[in-house]
Amino acid sequence: MTVPPRRFEDSDCIALTGNATPPDPLIATPIIAPDECNALTCTQQGMLVPKTSVAGTSGPAPGRIVDDLQSVDVIVTAPAADACPQTYTVKAYLTPLRGEAGPVTDVDLLPTRTSQTWADTALEVTLPDPGTYLVTGDIDTTICATLDYGSSTNLWTEVRLIDLASGSVELGPRQSSQHQFSTSPETRFQHCQHGPTPLSGLVTVSAAQGSKTVRVQATLHGGGPGDGLNGSTIQKADFVGTRSYLTWVKIAD
Repeated sequence: MTVPPRRFEDSDCIALTGNATPPDPLIATPIIAPDECNALTCTQQGMLVPKTSVAGTSGPAPGRIVDDLQSVDVIVTAPAADACPQTYTVKAYLTPLRGEAGPVTDVDLLPTRTSQTWADTALEVTLPDPGTYLVTGDIDTTICATLDYGSSTNLWTEVRLIDLASGSVELGPRQSSQHQFSTSPETRFQHCQHGPTPLSGLVTVSAAQGSKTVRVQATLHGGGPGDGLNGSTIQKADFVGTRSYLTWVKIAD
């Protein structure tokens, strides 16, 4: 009986060497595509594709696992252990740190005009960790004065935002309310001026600082000779804390 010759051929994934005789045994070698994204390897224990483990930075939104340091929460939902194919669902949520302060108590600004100082207010916020923040203030001040016959006023308030630790100015100063009137010799009147004022800008907290508390300050100015009132009477000049707010949002880590 004639034994037909044995016929061996390579396939797309297996390369064969040898002729299946004792001196030259048949060896099958896997062909692994050289593509750089191919994770398949041949090891002494067999073919291996490393398992991929995917994890988010925090979550689930809007809660956080470890801390409040992220501006974006990445949430990963893993597949079941026996799923095929294994599909991971990845979602990202924009969750910047943010906060608000206000209203607070009013502050009398009359002493600041003659002493040329800035008055502290209770309107402050703490920026909790390193990064860049958009800080927005909606600040109100008021000036009330009586103008006698033939008199005038030239008064104005200013507001600013300072770093509480260093005293350095972070935003401002911005002019708020202004009381500038004059009367004829036959006229006398009383008038109040309010100054809702935007106090906005970027504030940076360095890694060395760790966090930063910023506070609103206000002051009253007045020009002219003597007491600067020219026969007028200031009834009050206030930082109106009951109508003032300070908000912040972290915009960059």
